[in-house]
Amino acid sequence: MSRTGRISIVKPKICFMDLEATALDADVGYLVGGGFMDEKGRFRWFYADVPSKEKETLSLIIEYLARHHIVFTWNGSKFDLPFLATRSVKHNLRAELVYRPTHLDLAEFIRNYFKLSFVNLYHVARFLNIAKDVSVEGIDVPSLYLKAIKNDKRAAMKIKKHCRDDLEVLRNIYFKILPILREIRPELTL
Repeated sequence: MSRTGRISIVKPKICFMDLEATALDADVGYLVGGGFMDEKGRFRWFYADVPSKEKETLSLIIEYLARHHIVFTWNGSKFDLPFLATRSVKHNLRAELVYRPTHLDLAEFIRNYFKLSFVNLYHVARFLNIAKDVSVEGIDVPSLYLKAIKNDKRAAMKIKKHCRDDLEVLRNIYFKILPILREIRPELTL
C-alpha cells in the first residue's frame, strides 16, 4: 500500500529469451550466447567470443535472467532452460536461478491451444503474418561459431542477428496471441 493509502500494483518484469549453442545437448555442446528482449523490443546480447568465456557468459545470463519475474521462450522448456541449467551446474554456477522467473514456453502454448500442422517458429510466424529472416537458422550456429572464434566478425554478427530476429518474432507472436494468453494465463499478463 502506498503512503496515500492506495494499493499500487507492480507490473511484473518480463523478458523474452533465446540461447544459441553449438549443440542441442548440454553434455556435448557449448553456450555461444544468449539474447534477451523486453516488451518494447530492447535487445540485450551476451556472447562467449571464445569457448573459454562460456562460464563468464553463463554467469551474466543467469544474473540477468534472475532479475525478471516472467520469461517467455520458444521451446525453452525442452532446450533453453535445461541447457542453461546443465551448463551452469558443470561450471559450479547458481543453476537454481535459471528457474527463478516463472517460465512460459510459447511453443508449448501454441501446441496446446492452437491447431497448426507445424509448431516451429518459422511456420507459426508465417501463419500469423510475422516476418522471419531465414538466412541464418539455429542449425547454422555451430559452423558460424567456428568461424567467429577464428576472428570472423561477420560470422559473429550473423549469430547475434539470428538471435535478435528469433526474439523479435517471439515477441510479435506474444503480442498477437496476448488476448488468448490473458484468458488462459492471466497471472502472466498483468
